[in-house]
Amino acid sequence: MKIIKHAFDRFDERIFTPEMVAKIVNGNRILIPSKSDPDRYIAIGEIDGDIWIIVLEKDLYTVVTARRAHKNEERLWILR
Repeated sequence: MKIIKHAFDRFDERIFTPEMVAKIVNGNRILIPSKSDPDRYIAIGEIDGDIWIIVLEKDLYTVVTARRAHKNEERLWILR
């Protein structure tokens, strides 16, 4: 898994780790094409009771950023 510098910067801010990314990417998740960038995907998954969003490049290997899900994104996870 390749994690770009922007993602590492965000990980520190958000108390997120590469291991958490692996749990979402390799585990139970929803994968949605990005509306704003056709070369990226959004993975939604749950870790320790919190729902997280990970933005991936189209290779599904390169992590762009990670953040906590917004309310509308949490609904996607709950209604899956």
